Amino acid sequence: FSNTSFSDFAFSVINRYPNPHAVHIKSIDTLSRSLIPISGADNTQHKLKFTRLIRKLGALPRWTPSVLRISDSFILETIIINPVEKVIDSRQQNIDHLNFLKVIEVNNYKYNKEKNEVTQKSKVEFISNIEQYSNKGKTMWERLSSRVHLGDRIEKFCVNSYHKRIQKSREGIQWKLEFYKLKNGITAL
Repeated sequence: FSNTSFSDFAFSVINRYPNPHAVHIKSIDTLSRSLIPISGADNTQHKLKFTRLIRKLGALPRWTPSVLRISDSFILETIIINPVEKVIDSRQQNIDHLNFLKVIEVNNYKYNKEKNEVTQKSKVEFISNIEQYSNKGKTMWERLSSRVHLGDRIEKFCVNSYHKRIQKSREGIQWKLEFYKLKNGITAL
């Protein structure tokens, strides 16, 4: 993210929804906001922490069994903004459908004052918590996949869609940055 200040970028991350690149997001509820003292700093410097609940529409391909095609999903998001180090850390994870798949996404945004830009590092972890459902010791994925390897197809779909989702997220943050710059430019006239 180039040609931006840290404060503009942080504001855009916190307020990135709604935007035209995230039409699947249906609601955002802020569960908590708090100040965390920065260790080693005087009592006036704090990190800002947000915890939010995000409701989104999710869709799996038509080839998945109907039991897995769930339209609503809830995501727990935590954002920590460190204004001293000019770093934003965010963590998102689904809090439902955990018997099928748990997805944890971690993003780190670091501001470079000399270049006037923010770099992003992303990491995702897919964790299957499939319990044993039959006496033969087969997992649900094994039973579902049988001859067509459905479990592998779903995992591959999740990995491929993750890369697309990261790109859409970046586009949404960029859109908010431009939106606020335009809005501030207009009101300043």
